[in-house]
Amino acid sequence: MTIGFHRFFRGSLLAVVPLMLVGAAEAAGWTARGNEPGWHVEVSDTAISFSSMEGETFSIEPVPEPVRAEDIEVYTGAAGDEAFTLVAIDKICTDNMSGMPFPKAVVVTIGERALVGCGGDPLSLLVGDWKVEEISGEAVIANSETSLAFDLDGSIHGNASCNRFFGGFTLTGEGLTLSPGGATMMACDQGLMEQEQKFLAALENVNRFESLPDGGLRLVDVEGNTVLALRQ
Repeated sequence: MTIGFHRFFRGSLLAVVPLMLVGAAEAAGWTARGNEPGWHVEVSDTAISFSSMEGETFSIEPVPEPVRAEDIEVYTGAAGDEAFTLVAIDKICTDNMSGMPFPKAVVVTIGERALVGCGGDPLSLLVGDWKVEEISGEAVIANSETSLAFDLDGSIHGNASCNRFFGGFTLTGEGLTLSPGGATMMACDQGLMEQEQKFLAALENVNRFESLPDGGLRLVDVEGNTVLALRQ
């Protein structure tokens, strides 16, 4: 993972936790994962389940009441004879193998081992209404109101520059694909029509997305080039 929290948590976790207040809400279902070595954690209403590619598995039941402070959440328990800690931070985290962004940076500690990874649902970073600022590196025409919205049901829609459009998207562990399905057929001035064609072509070139710390979104192609720059 591309976040650099390993050293931070080893040095300061014990200093941070006593300053937190105990949270009252139940644990919401979410997952986390990491690489090198590969591991996976699932937090449900009833258990925290851990597994690794090396064959290690265990569950902590019931889910420990998390300790919370601002954007940090900490679960503590025991994995057999070893102390277990799960720390989740509401901070963009990018998987260093797939490039997929996640809404949580996660550190799992099992005894003396510290595993760093990402958690939460990437879809939460994508869903919403976005204003298109750039198409293939060029700023959109002023006041053209070009937009793109992602819905929870897997559909997309918006303003292609002149016409309204609709379609679908697929988000997997490996990337993001967009599938424009149709559009209205109004005529606009030449500049807007040309921009619309560039925009619709850009949608079909999207391979994954990047969520930026300032709240922006980049949709990139298979070679890593930004095809669309968006902002809510």
